[in-house]
Amino acid sequence: MKKIELKLYVLLLVAGIVACSNDDSTVDNPQNSELRTVLEQTGLFYDITENPDTSIIKRKAELNYKEQYSMFYKQDTNHDDVGGDEFMQRVGILFRGFDRPTVLVTEGYNWRGFLDIKDLATNLNANMVCVEHRNYGMSYNQDKGKWEYQTVAQASADLHAVYQALKPIFKGKWMCAGTSKSGETSICYAYYYPQDMQLAAAFCSPFAISLDDERFGPYLMEEVGTEESRSLMKAVIRRALENGENGYYKDVCRLMKSDGKEEPTFTKYVFNLFDLLFQVYQYTPSDEERIVKMTTMQDDKDAMLKYLCDIIVDNDEEDLYSYWVECAKELGLQNDGYAYFADLLEGTSFDKDMVIPSLLKAEDSWLVESYDSTVFTDILNNFMLTTPCPLMLYYVHNDPWTAAMPPKLGPNAKLIMNPVGKHHSALNDPALCSPEVRQEVMDYVQKYIY
Repeated sequence: MKKIELKLYVLLLVAGIVACSNDDSTVDNPQNSELRTVLEQTGLFYDITENPDTSIIKRKAELNYKEQYSMFYKQDTNHDDVGGDEFMQRVGILFRGFDRPTVLVTEGYNWRGFLDIKDLATNLNANMVCVEHRNYGMSYNQDKGKWEYQTVAQASADLHAVYQALKPIFKGKWMCAGTSKSGETSICYAYYYPQDMQLAAAFCSPFAISLDDERFGPYLMEEVGTEESRSLMKAVIRRALENGENGYYKDVCRLMKSDGKEEPTFTKYVFNLFDLLFQVYQYTPSDEERIVKMTTMQDDKDAMLKYLCDIIVDNDEEDLYSYWVECAKELGLQNDGYAYFADLLEGTSFDKDMVIPSLLKAEDSWLVESYDSTVFTDILNNFMLTTPCPLMLYYVHNDPWTAAMPPKLGPNAKLIMNPVGKHHSALNDPALCSPEVRQEVMDYVQKYIY
């Protein structure tokens, strides 16, 4: 009996020595530490705040997470000039466990909580790290207004820096993912840093390759929805273009002026008109709902004028302005099918080459002269075929952005097409994603993450 007690004493003594030796190195062994303590000990994160996403807080038990934090990470404005200007970039963490995999949400816009890719991370029981895109939300830098460093290369370097800061804490497998422009950002990150992630996923993400990408028009006018809804869409557009600058456009200008808003050019009006109908298919999952919306537009002029004014105002929001800058520099922009209505646009001041300048401030209109499609052309023609980082690309048939999906993929990339749904992953909503498609997504993801 005494020998057993002696052995137990020795074991406890050794365990105590090991525990003491780890007191000052919780980042190396974070299992015994609270996440906030570990984050603070890195000295790399500032203004760490608990629970920033109230919509997720209400579902804490359901979503099976422990804590969530918002913080800031100091980034180089120009990653090719370390030691130059710096800025504070917002980072959010939804924490499920040090031993869990991590999903890096490559936000393409301003911070929108943990809603993007929520279903994917929940299914994996994974941590979520969300990085706000540079020059959006609270992550503006000294380059704002000059826009020299507002590039996919610099944004990818931002993500790489955050990953390097957090990888010693979350030592499990990592994947990056996002929806729409956020998914585009995820693929660009994998393009520049293919060894960082075990998998890069993009949901409903377009890859435009010109300032006037004409792949969108035929897809919107001939592929989405049913023939009935497309015919109604074309009728709505024709009604809004009748009489050119003396038709609905004149009424929109009057309403905008009376509301203290700047009157749009006719080119800007035309872009927003097409974008309005584009968004009907983008965000409305069923043809029945689309027909109801577009019937209202066709039959109720006042309602249509309000829709038009609202979308012009929405597209002029300050939070969205950096997106138009990025379109002018690298992302390109969709042409939703202006040629289908050439008879109504002929003789007007509409100029498709002036669409992006109409969305920019006068002092930034020069940016279109610097447009460079090199990165996205190389991603489509080379990287998608030879990527060393596994890729998953998910699209919804009736989402018009699907027009700009990659034309061809190599053996290390998978395309998943959802025949229903809308411009969102929505993996856990059976009305928007069938169990079969959901399973196909999760089987492929788990192949690399588990």
